[in-house]
Parts: sequence; structure tokens; C-alpha cells
Amino acid sequence: MPELQTSDAFEWVRYPWGLALRCRPLAGVAHHCFTTRRPVIPSGDGAMGDAWHALALAFRLPRHAIVRLRQVHGAGVMTIRTTDAIHASTAEWGAADAAVTDNAAVALSVRVADCVPLLIGDQRTGAAAAIHAGWRGAASGVVAAAVRELASAFSANPADLVAAVGPSIGPCCYRVGPELRDQYLEAGHPVDAIERWFTPSPPAVALRGVPGSEPDVPDGRAPVWLNMWSVVSDQLVLAGLAAENVHVARLCTSCARDVFHSYRVDGPAAGRMVGVIRAGPTQGPAPTSRRRH
Repeated sequence: MPELQTSDAFEWVRYPWGLALRCRPLAGVAHHCFTTRRPVIPSGDGAMGDAWHALALAFRLPRHAIVRLRQVHGAGVMTIRTTDAIHASTAEWGAADAAVTDNAAVALSVRVADCVPLLIGDQRTGAAAAIHAGWRGAASGVVAAAVRELASAFSANPADLVAAVGPSIGPCCYRVGPELRDQYLEAGHPVDAIERWFTPSPPAVALRGVPGSEPDVPDGRAPVWLNMWSVVSDQLVLAGLAAENVHVARLCTSCARDVFHSYRVDGPAAGRMVGVIRAGPTQGPAPTSRRRH
């Protein structure tokens, strides 16, 4: 997709259902992808349909082996071990905003439409994590919680982890009320980091215009601009990852609204993209994907 430029660490790959984004350094660790507007993933939490079946086929798994979380914008982490039974059920696996596993019989997934989809693979053990990082979850510590659980459950060394930060709303378009900054301060995040994350003006120009209306700020303070790419990257490094192992796609879902879903743009009608990762030695995309990307 040459008309939409991403960072050098990412590349476009083609599956039978459409284009997806892949992080090159993570591809050597685990089979993964970030979807676009195809396949069509509904915003609701109903039964798994054809889109989930298509994703499962791409990961060479039955569709019930795609782990779906009931995302609640918190810091909960679900752990799935190789000894856990995998049942042929269409129900969600439970409430959490991150999942970790060493079980190659499943693929972890998170659904987003502006929030950050974050995928992590362990170069040494093959364990993997998928994280849904909205501003609330990031403020609550979901990123660090997932890294800690990889270490606790699967003896992962954070220095061995490779992280891919997928498309999400960028600092060019994420205008928020200053009360969000207050919540990060109250949660105990470093003040110097918060100063980088929240700025009085956008650090980049929005290519398609900033979506939504001016935030309602009763106390008269001005809105601020939140850089979730910086938030997640900094939190990964603070959790022990090497900076060179943290890769950010730097694709804004609002600016690239014809390629990605954006809740800020489309409101409740927005669909969802999915970040998916399968633990274990990389399986690689389906052969047709390799030939056609």
C-alpha cells in the first residue's frame, strides 16, 4: 500500500480477505498481524462470524482458538498456558484488556478502533502477549502488567521481548480534556513522561482534520493533545524492554480513515480492527499471503 507510508519496521501483507500490517522484527518471533477494514469485524461482542473464521484460517487454527477478550479498559491480564484446555465455544474468554500465553494452539486477539493494539513476542521462550491499550488502560498500568505476567508465568526476560505498536489514533488527532492528564498524575506516572505525553498543541499536522468537537472543560482549562504512541513506548521501556525492540507503526486511524476504523470519526457505527498473535516459533502467513504480499 504505497500511498500510506508506515515506519520502516512494518510492511503490508496480503491475505485472502485483504491487506494487513506486519512488524518485520516481530515476524521472526511470532505469526501476527494488524488488520485494516477487511475482514469486517463488528463492534459488538456477539458470536464469531465469517470474519473471525477467516482470521483463524490465516493462523491455521479453528476459529474457537482465537482468544477474544471482553475489553473493559482496565489493567487485567488473562493467562493461558499450554496445559489449559481449549474448548470449542464461541463465547468470549473473559474480561481483561491483555492476554499472555505460551500455547501455540491459540492466537491472542484484541479489538480496536482508535485505541492502541500492542503485540509482544518473546525471542527466547516463544511466549506472546496481546494488549488493548486505551488511555484508561494505559493509565491503569495494563502495559506493565502484561510484561510482568509474561515474566511471572513464562519466565520471560523483558530484554528478550519484541513489541509492535499497531495503528491507533495519533498525536495529530487525539485532542482530549486536561482531566486525562490529571488522572495520569494521580496514577503515579513520572511527571517528566506526562509532560511528553500531553502537549498544549498537536506535535504533527492532522492530514484529514481533527475529528470530534472541542472537549467540554468546565474549569476553563484548554484541551491538550495526547500521544498514545509515546505513552505505550515509554511504558514498555520502563517495564524493561530494550528501546530498539519497541516498534511503532505511526499510522493514525483518524488520518487514514479510509483504511482503518476510527471511533472518533465514525462514532458508534465504527467497526473494529484486530491485532492477532500466535505464540511459539513463527508459523508465517499462509503460503498465498507470502506470494501475494
